[in-house]
Amino acid sequence: MRSLGPEAMTIEEGIDFIVSHFEEPIWPRSIFTPKEKQVLVYDKEEALVRFKRASLLDCRINAYPDYTGFGGMNRQAPNFIFIDLDLSCFISRDSLDRALRAVLKNIKEKFNGAQATVIWSGNGYHIYLPIEAFILEPESIFSEFEQPSKKFLRFSEKTLTNNKADPCHSSNLSFKNCLLRVPGSHNWECVKRNSDRLDSTTEVKVTRKWDGNRAAINWLLRDFRRYLIQEKIDNYDAERKRLQFSSKVKTDPTRRMWIEILLGTAIEDYRKYALWRIVAPYLVNVRRLSREDAISVIREWLDKCDKLRPLVGVNDRINPNLSAAARVGYLPIGFNDLKTENRQLGNIISRQMNNHILSYTKD
Repeated sequence: MRSLGPEAMTIEEGIDFIVSHFEEPIWPRSIFTPKEKQVLVYDKEEALVRFKRASLLDCRINAYPDYTGFGGMNRQAPNFIFIDLDLSCFISRDSLDRALRAVLKNIKEKFNGAQATVIWSGNGYHIYLPIEAFILEPESIFSEFEQPSKKFLRFSEKTLTNNKADPCHSSNLSFKNCLLRVPGSHNWECVKRNSDRLDSTTEVKVTRKWDGNRAAINWLLRDFRRYLIQEKIDNYDAERKRLQFSSKVKTDPTRRMWIEILLGTAIEDYRKYALWRIVAPYLVNVRRLSREDAISVIREWLDKCDKLRPLVGVNDRINPNLSAAARVGYLPIGFNDLKTENRQLGNIISRQMNNHILSYTKD
């Protein structure tokens, strides 16, 4: 594998370099730009026009062609490994570089000497490794598992980085969003930090090139099957714990688990919304507390929140919200509707629910 240090390319050269990692047919394939998001293009020339239309900002090409079969599921051979080492996940550039060296060593050891492409993205390293692979779903040793081909993409990134990859990337990677930055394009986040100027510091560059040899997926399949078995066990245990916790809460029909968890959680934001939409109608119309008891519960919750971050004016809304809930008789929003209406607050409560389930089952 040749060390470059790093090499700049034109956008045309960058497209050619990226697609040199793919198996035929190359086109059609989806590309990404901030203006158009993902669009299907049918040749290099169309991709180039769209990249230039986007001023070369955040230009990406999907490592996988757009193929949907098997009842609407995108099943393909997982023949391209994409690893994202984001600088924000490390304490320094030196620690990022050490992680990169460890990943390249793991790739070499686990894939019998394989050598990967390394891209400097502007905010870290992207590692691209084409491999020889096959669709895993029809194989008897994987038939009991759900979507093993897609899961292999996530497993390989986590395993080869010793779980040091960007967690948002490794937890959500799939055939449809395996988007590779094109050398010669520019990272928009870097451009914004650079006072909206495009220069060599914002450019996506190649630091190492793939040697052109595709290692076999078989080198990692034994570890992958063990991973799937353990995941199945973990999911079963998590569901059992969730049902145990839910049954405990449901023994009191006037209590709703997720709202009780909210009342035990200090939150920085969304307090006025939560008081109006959730807490006041819950205490008045579901638990049917007296005005005095409802005020006591709310004040205790808001005091915990204020220790995290004081907010002005929330306490002034306690009485008006309780009065409105009692007068109109409206119920708190349902949890599924909350996740649509206020996704951020829904995510906070979801995380706390998972934490409570785990802590309950440990007691």
